Amino acid sequence: NLISAEEAFEKMGADVMRWMYCAHPPDRNLLFGYEGAREVQRRLLTLWNSAKFLVDYGNIEGFVPTYSDLEGGPSADLTEIDRWLLARADRAVAEARAAYERWRSDEVVEAFEAYVDDLSNWYIRRNRRRFYEYDEAAFRTLWVGLVTALRIVSPIMPFLTEHLWQVLVAGRCEDAPDSIHLAGWPSALGAVDEELLSSMEVTREIVELGRRARTEAGVKLRQPLRSARVRGGDAARRHADIIRDELRVKEVDFDAPAVVEVSYKPNFPVLGPRIGPKVKEVAAALAAGDYEVREDGSVAVAGEVLSSDEVVRTETVTVEGWGVAQEGNLAVAVDLELDEELILEGRVYDLVRALNEQRKQQGLELTDRITLRLPSEHADLVDRHGEWIAAEVLATSIGVDGSLDAPVIEKA
Repeated sequence: NLISAEEAFEKMGADVMRWMYCAHPPDRNLLFGYEGAREVQRRLLTLWNSAKFLVDYGNIEGFVPTYSDLEGGPSADLTEIDRWLLARADRAVAEARAAYERWRSDEVVEAFEAYVDDLSNWYIRRNRRRFYEYDEAAFRTLWVGLVTALRIVSPIMPFLTEHLWQVLVAGRCEDAPDSIHLAGWPSALGAVDEELLSSMEVTREIVELGRRARTEAGVKLRQPLRSARVRGGDAARRHADIIRDELRVKEVDFDAPAVVEVSYKPNFPVLGPRIGPKVKEVAAALAAGDYEVREDGSVAVAGEVLSSDEVVRTETVTVEGWGVAQEGNLAVAVDLELDEELILEGRVYDLVRALNEQRKQQGLELTDRITLRLPSEHADLVDRHGEWIAAEVLATSIGVDGSLDAPVIEKA
């Protein structure tokens, strides 16, 4: 079962091998093999695809980066989410530096992967439209964010980071070092805004809970809904627009009332040593609701009086007719009732997704304009939302043809 170094270099790649070793905690044995290598390659695709996204749209829009942006951040008119990414980059740099100084390459990898996930699955996904029409601040912020990621991980992954440095930096900026390994450690991009980072973390938690509520209720994410209610997420109020867009709802309410069911169970590590086997009887009584909560917060149950630290109090939010998901004190409810308008918009999203997939299958470029003919089953969508559909699929014209069984896309 031995894999020779030469074979591993050829089939895995040197950077993937280095990554496997560096990502592994030093106090544990490494199960080295091709399956683990494929998993590393899959993870690194997030970085690669993020860089490809910037290169593709940067070439279309003629974006030229400014090397001095790496010293203190871009001077453009930044949005809040731009400032969030720069603050997130600074935090990643600090985490990686601390890990390197402790000789913990596995913690460097952990910090890098978390940062790249934020960059790709939050910043890029939230800002795609800004790259379709050359928003300078978005291009400059993403470029700084990506290059910072490369510099963080270049000691661990020298070859891939050097390749991307040549594509993103050395080949674009006249005053840039010829190699990433001559560029030094990243400078701070500004004071880290901890409040912004914290509020965005809560926002992402709310979004995940909202999606979970939709999924558990059997409502697909492309289907617009009327409203969402949030309980326990006040820190995210400033990002209500983001929550609304991510959950595809018309409004987000942080103040709507909800029914809260309170339950108790024993805190076994604390209560068990005091009452011994009787803890099972107490647990059963608490589960059955046979207890009394006193004014001082203690709980009388099964002949015992439990202090607040001897019980675990849980609040469960319920909203009749809504889908609810909860994690700790944070809860999100989504209105599941659909009216004609919402159903129609859901069909538009489904159609746009199918048409853009058809564009890819036909080999059309990102900027290619098209003419579009649709079967008559989509006539009501064209009547109500024709301009929206055209903008989403880059159609110069949309027609309805009753003889068609499927959409027809032709390059304009």
